[in-house]
Amino acid sequence: MTPEERRADLRRRQLAARIRASDPQGGVSTNSQAVDEFKQKTRAMFAGAQNGATMGFVDEGLGALSAALGAVPREDGGTDVFDYSGSFSDRYAANRDRVRADHQRRQQAEPTMYTAGQVAGATVPALAAAPLATGATPMGTFARSVGLGGAEGALHGAGNGEGMADRATGALQNAFLGSLAGGAAPAAIGSVNKLWRMTSDPAFGALNIGNTARANRSIADTVRKSGKSLDDIAQDVAEAAAQGQPEFRAMDAMGITGQRRASGLARGGGDAGDEIAEYLAQRQLDQGDRVAGFVDEGFGLNGSSAAKTRDSLTQSRDATADQAYAAARGNSAPVDVRDAVGIIDARIGGMQGVDIAGDSIDGRLQSFRRRLAANDTPEGVDSIELSDFDRVLGVKEDVQDAIGAAVRAGRGNEARELGKLADALDGALEDASDGYRVANDGFREASRVIDAVDQGADMMRPGRRAIDTTSEFGAMTPAQQNAARIGYGDRALAQIEANRAPTSNKARPFQSTKAQTEADAMAIDPRLFRDRMARETTMWETQNKALGGSRTADNLEDMNNAGQIAQQATGIGGSLATGNVGHAIANTVQAIAPTLTGQNEATRLLMARALMSQDPRQAMGKAIQTQGTELLRRRMLEALLRNAGRNQAGGI
Repeated sequence: MTPEERRADLRRRQLAARIRASDPQGGVSTNSQAVDEFKQKTRAMFAGAQNGATMGFVDEGLGALSAALGAVPREDGGTDVFDYSGSFSDRYAANRDRVRADHQRRQQAEPTMYTAGQVAGATVPALAAAPLATGATPMGTFARSVGLGGAEGALHGAGNGEGMADRATGALQNAFLGSLAGGAAPAAIGSVNKLWRMTSDPAFGALNIGNTARANRSIADTVRKSGKSLDDIAQDVAEAAAQGQPEFRAMDAMGITGQRRASGLARGGGDAGDEIAEYLAQRQLDQGDRVAGFVDEGFGLNGSSAAKTRDSLTQSRDATADQAYAAARGNSAPVDVRDAVGIIDARIGGMQGVDIAGDSIDGRLQSFRRRLAANDTPEGVDSIELSDFDRVLGVKEDVQDAIGAAVRAGRGNEARELGKLADALDGALEDASDGYRVANDGFREASRVIDAVDQGADMMRPGRRAIDTTSEFGAMTPAQQNAARIGYGDRALAQIEANRAPTSNKARPFQSTKAQTEADAMAIDPRLFRDRMARETTMWETQNKALGGSRTADNLEDMNNAGQIAQQATGIGGSLATGNVGHAIANTVQAIAPTLTGQNEATRLLMARALMSQDPRQAMGKAIQTQGTELLRRRMLEALLRNAGRNQAGGI
């Protein structure tokens, strides 16, 4: 290379070096001072959030936790862990003081960031307490919010203090500020909510679109005021359907609250009112048949009656007795009727052979004596009596018929005297034939079952005491109890049929203490019968509240429906023409109220159908869930506002 070439190459390399020196270096450059400042701000905010979330007890909390882990601070700023050589209180105090000093340092270095974190952290306990802020009434909610605000303020004030006196002062001051903020928060959020409704409700009303939000609020409010959960309501309705009462609906299951809501809709008229009113009216018309069916089933009538049951039992008894008595005749010994004749002679013996006429009883007994024994006997024979089983049985049956005739004619004394004779003949026939004794026992038992039908009917009599009825029923055999149930139920059905009033409660006779006590003792399934009658009374109360009483509201609604818009327009115009401005304003408000409040026909119909639902979970579940979410959101907003208000007033 020549000298000139070497000099040129050197100049090129020098130029390249200068160019490289002037070019920026590759990679990322950082400002270490800015990074440190950002870290300090972030750590200050995090420390403030810790303090706010723990209501000022972060130093005590971390101190106790560190002490439990055996943490011991060193002078160089480090920490030894799992060192349990010292006391817990010493470790607690050392760690608490270090945390407290660290927070004070960060707060002094970055007061704005620390306070921002403290405010943000304080929202955590406030939001956690939000579900507790809902009371049963608006005043209850207000009182709860005041109480929560005071409690939060007291805790924050005590937690951020130093020493007993400072903590007590801070607790009192912040409790007062928190209570004020707690009382103001529901009112503020409620005002905002009302402003929103003032915009949304008229829109729904004007368009006649179902205001789902308003319907949901009404439904959820009704469920809440009923004191029952949605599951309880759904279970009551489902159980009613399973027990043969599908007419029992959600409005009935919610008790007085549901009944009043249904009444308001029914009396308000319109499509919603008509739908509820028609359903309730038809349900009430069918109540008599339902109650009669429950009585029929509950007392085992199975579509029969006391008279039919009595006839059936009598036919069965007689048929069985004929076979039993026929068998007894074939295996009988001579019958000794001397005791029976002696009973007759004890009554009429003093008149025999004398010219004195006795009464009709004497004559009747004398005719039976002639059939049982001879009046004139051969010399040396004391007496001659009838001993043939069949003929004695014939006399006994005739005596029994005579007793029946005397009873029907009201001749009680004659029936008693003839009864003595019948019993004596029965005893003689039983002594002569074991088969007759068995047949007689069966006949008596079957007769007692037949008599139990009338006994049961008598138990239903209002004058009877329940304790007497249940005692008498409890002493019966199962067969007699079945017959008594039928007699009781038959008389109960007669009372239901006699009650012709279409709006009366057909289940009312079964709600008295006497009737319930007797049903508990006599019904086939006492609990089922009691539940059914209780539901019928509840359903009657629902329709009575909705459709009973004064019809003024219904008449006014009918008039409005006949020409509501025209009538209101005429009324407003007439009032203005006569100078009655107040009346014109009232008519105007009445005309536009449904539109302004969103309670139009479509909205009321949503509410009505929810009340009449057979599936409350489906009809009301979404409404309650939606309302619950809205309510929780509102409580959370109130908690945030309550917390912010306390902080703004100097709380933390």
